[in-house]
Amino acid sequence: MFDLDETLIHCNESPSLPSDIKLTIKMQTGEVFEAGINIRPYALTLLNNLVNRFELILFTASHSSYANVVLDYIDPDRRLFQHRLYR
Repeated sequence: MFDLDETLIHCNESPSLPSDIKLTIKMQTGEVFEAGINIRPYALTLLNNLVNRFELILFTASHSSYANVVLDYIDPDRRLFQHRLYR
């Protein structure tokens, strides 16, 4: 099981901070914001090596409306994580 925030990625809500990608997030409340996402070094390499040997599960304390946007960027084909668990 992997945790999303602060383990696989780091999210910046400030557009002035450097990031790997900027994603538009629409929360369940209707609030929309730009989030800068930094993927931890070698996180994708690790996941790609493990996915062939293990069932990978992602957990986040964040809401699904945020997490799914980030995960769809990291894993667009839904190949890495067999399960996504949210708050």
